[in-house]
Amino acid sequence: MNERAEADRKTQVKAVASFVLILAIIVGTVLGIVLLVINKRVAKEDVKQRVVPTVEIVVVTGADHTVKIPTQGVVESARETLLAAEVGGRVMEISPSFKQGGVVKKGERLVQIDPADYRAALAAAEVRRAEAELALELERARVEQAKLDWEKLGSGSDPLNPLVLREPYLAAAEASAASSIEAAAKAWRDVERTEILAPFDAGLRSANAEVGAVVAPGTMVAELYASGDLEVRLPLSLEDFGFLARDADGKVTGEIVLKGKIGAEEFLWKAETARVDPEIARETLSAHIAVKVLPTEGSAFPLPPVGLFVNAEIAGKTLGDVKEIPRRALLEGNRAIVVMADNKIAFRDLTIPRLTRDTALVSGGLEAGDRVVLTRLSAPVSGMEVEIDAEKEDE
Repeated sequence: MNERAEADRKTQVKAVASFVLILAIIVGTVLGIVLLVINKRVAKEDVKQRVVPTVEIVVVTGADHTVKIPTQGVVESARETLLAAEVGGRVMEISPSFKQGGVVKKGERLVQIDPADYRAALAAAEVRRAEAELALELERARVEQAKLDWEKLGSGSDPLNPLVLREPYLAAAEASAASSIEAAAKAWRDVERTEILAPFDAGLRSANAEVGAVVAPGTMVAELYASGDLEVRLPLSLEDFGFLARDADGKVTGEIVLKGKIGAEEFLWKAETARVDPEIARETLSAHIAVKVLPTEGSAFPLPPVGLFVNAEIAGKTLGDVKEIPRRALLEGNRAIVVMADNKIAFRDLTIPRLTRDTALVSGGLEAGDRVVLTRLSAPVSGMEVEIDAEKEDE
């Protein structure tokens, strides 16, 4: 009886202990949840800042603009010639300047060919001329005498036969005299041709004669180029050719400046248009103009050396009220971005009459005072807000 009561009591104790344990667990869990709720961390709200791109701008102004046409060419002589011997013979003398690279003056004797044989021929021709002229005078006297004789015998009527008045004899004498005069003139010219003279102030590109050498008629003895009459042939694209300034007669006007470097120094020469090639080069589809180089007084090189490569700048047409902007401001399709008064961007379609490597001339689409964006934006859209780079703007 006592054992049964003891067993029931133990069972009741275990049941109460289990209940208390479960209740403690529940209470602990509830307390833990309450503590977690009370002490929970509040996540900070991450506020994203709006990014406004910074751009570089240029403020455009309107003005008249003279188109500058750049080109280049090589200085060449406007006059070049090959000197050849017109008569043959032995070379007796040459000028001290008669050598490659020499400089000679107009009329300077370059080569002297032995004239002895030609002087002898001239003397003989003069004798024949004198004899022919004497024969002509004698024949004229005979004609006059024949006319007098006929008047006495023929009662003044015209003779039927020309031989009566010796007309054929007179014609033969006149022809003989004219032939002898021409022969004497040729002999004189042959004597003169034994001297080979410089036809103009020139430089010698080559000299091909020496004392003691025998030259034949037609032998080339020198190649000359005019050292004071220089030209530069300048190529132009068809676009640049259309921008050349012309007067009412179609003559190309506008200042032309040539620049060439000799050693460490750069020299300037002015030039004027000499002629315009009437034909377009089919291989390159380019036009050419030839300009005459003008001397620069007081310069170490009043004229550039022949063969020097020079850069040229031609003043072309003047375009009225255009805006010049850097080429890097252009977008595809000749568009540009401008910054409005509220710092929001807008797109403009431009009219561009001339485009160079660095700049663009705009005749339509921009107004004076517009702020054109130079910075490349990754994905620009109309109305997007931007910030202007103050440092770049001040520049």
